[in-house]
Amino acid sequence: MTLYPFSFTTKKQDAESMVDLFSLIKDYLVDQEDGIRCLITWYLNLVMEEEALLQAGAQRYERTDSRKASRNGYKPRTLLTTYGELELLKPQFREFHFQTQIIETYSRVEQSILSAVAESYLQGVSTRWVNKVMAALG
Repeated sequence: MTLYPFSFTTKKQDAESMVDLFSLIKDYLVDQEDGIRCLITWYLNLVMEEEALLQAGAQRYERTDSRKASRNGYKPRTLLTTYGELELLKPQFREFHFQTQIIETYSRVEQSILSAVAESYLQGVSTRWVNKVMAALG
């Protein structure tokens, strides 16, 4: 799976971002399953990048008095979804831990899967059937 750049913070990057978006759409049209994984990965990385900008209080490499933290690269993060494993790049800071609203701290499984299993249990679906479904999901 290809990881695409995800920062839209400067004018220079706008043209590059449009090319990346075009290649994402092309990937989706060629192989929908892999394409949707790439689109979701790109979108979640974009959201985390914007959250990092807000938490840091400044753009990357920007010198300002309002800056709260300095960037310290990225930490690879795997998220298991209904579309398969997504390899995300979670921003890091030197001064404090990056907090994201899109992924819970120790979440490895998409919340919709957990909700579906809980709902099935509450409606009286047999545990054997739930085990079969969970085995199929991985």
